[in-house]
Amino acid sequence: MPKKHLIQLQTGELQVSVLRARFPLDTLLTFGSRLNPKRRFLFVSKVLGKYVPCQPNAMRESYLAMAEQIQPFIAESANVWVLGVAETATGLAAGVAQEITRKSCAAMILDKNATVDNTSTEKKLIFSHTTRCELAKAIDFKIVEAHSHAPSHLIYQLEDKHDYQSVTSVVLVDDEISTGKTLAQLTENILERLPQLTTIIWASLVNWISEHQRQDFKKRYPSITLEFCSLLDGTFSFSADECFQEELPEKTATGISNALCRSDLGRAGYLMGTQPSIEFKSLEGQLITSNLDKSKAYVVVGTGEFSYQPFLLAEYMQQLGFDVLFQSTGRSPAIEDHGISSKLSGFDEGQQGTYYLYNFPQHRQPIICYENIEQYQSCPFKDDLQAQVAILDRFSVNTA
Repeated sequence: MPKKHLIQLQTGELQVSVLRARFPLDTLLTFGSRLNPKRRFLFVSKVLGKYVPCQPNAMRESYLAMAEQIQPFIAESANVWVLGVAETATGLAAGVAQEITRKSCAAMILDKNATVDNTSTEKKLIFSHTTRCELAKAIDFKIVEAHSHAPSHLIYQLEDKHDYQSVTSVVLVDDEISTGKTLAQLTENILERLPQLTTIIWASLVNWISEHQRQDFKKRYPSITLEFCSLLDGTFSFSADECFQEELPEKTATGISNALCRSDLGRAGYLMGTQPSIEFKSLEGQLITSNLDKSKAYVVVGTGEFSYQPFLLAEYMQQLGFDVLFQSTGRSPAIEDHGISSKLSGFDEGQQGTYYLYNFPQHRQPIICYENIEQYQSCPFKDDLQAQVAILDRFSVNTA
């Protein structure tokens, strides 16, 4: 029998039923109230590193668990494309892509050791994510996320060198699937563009669509095999409190940002490697890890869509023996309720919208990370948090 949970929020009553779970519900999720009339509730992930500060090794464990589910469906694929959904799943998708690459390389090594005459070619994995940022690059297509406060997503053309026309499997990664409408739009656009495609996997931390809905989606795409991978499956229902009438805050970041952004971090795609390499530097040009104190507790803070590389910094610090957590700012407006115990906010001039930092741990030294100096200059949190500043100086992907 499904295990039912009733969550009373300021915005209404949320009922959740867990059908299958590789991790307990309390390990993966808490809940919150959104200031969004399209959807008044919020699934607050405890392993995403967005709304709740997370141990980097716990985040890595979720990446590995998802990759283990995905791997059997792409084992025979020549080339794979992992596409994450902004903003919350940019880091999640990159972490999953890295783990898939590691597992594929390990499988190839075992295969070569076992078979002298092995003639298989190396599998390529392309990683990219949707974005709400303008780049000086050609847009491939756009989608609309109907329930979001910021509905528009841009998907940029991948560079020709990636040979994405030869992709046979696509993995679409989101933090949660509630209706499937967003991933359905991505699926339909991708089907029009990839002639050799045989498999699409919808991968998420939690999946709320029923078995009947899944079968309907599979019937909708008869030319390919559609699979579902998640760490928890269930259903939910929400009864709104009609007395709660607050709307989106006036300065919510609802549109496409024209802030200066980098194009080498996933928005336009890159070939994922087993061990990406990063260097973050202070404003004075020193490596950020060169002057840290192991007697202090730290929290590494990513900014908006920029979360994977800051996560790698936090993970590296943890491996060095630092007491460190990771989380990220975001544009989604919520209130202090249930799993959201505190909220910091500030208007970002570059992004032209308000950004938030939830459940921030007050007694840790923050290191706030930016993809370039321009985003540092416009971000409101750099002064409010009295944080050390880390600017990404170098990011490279070892594909050897």
